[in-house]
Amino acid sequence: MSDAAFTIRKARLSEADALSELAVRSKAHWGYDAAFMARCREALRVDTAAMRLFPYYVVERDGALLGFYGLEPEADQIGLAFFFVAPEAIGSGLGRALLDHAKETARTEGYDELIAIADPNAASFYEKMGGRPAGATPSEVDPARPLPVLRFPLV
Repeated sequence: MSDAAFTIRKARLSEADALSELAVRSKAHWGYDAAFMARCREALRVDTAAMRLFPYYVVERDGALLGFYGLEPEADQIGLAFFFVAPEAIGSGLGRALLDHAKETARTEGYDELIAIADPNAASFYEKMGGRPAGATPSEVDPARPLPVLRFPLV
């Protein structure tokens, strides 16, 4: 998928570190303190082994990585293992295009639902994009902090 402004393409294994840093920058956009961000760093690390096994895509403009997602199996469907947009691209429409691409990829892989476990600050974006609230789950970084779960029907 591409237009004059941006391109969505398969992520390269060599981009794992850059994607990890993009995830950290995107998460920090919400104003979390340094201690919380330090605890998040490992959870935001993109693993090349997962990239080999599962679909990972990036969105770029003029060679600059502006967002990415990764899909990985959940117990009953497929989920967004990662979904991040660079702070400078938030509100530009890239997030919508990237999520539409993720939904189409999941559909093509044979799933009828896509699951997103969202940062609380991103839940409204997912709802606006058609995600249906489906409860919450504890954060792996802070188990006392519930993360919204949203489900996207794909059929």
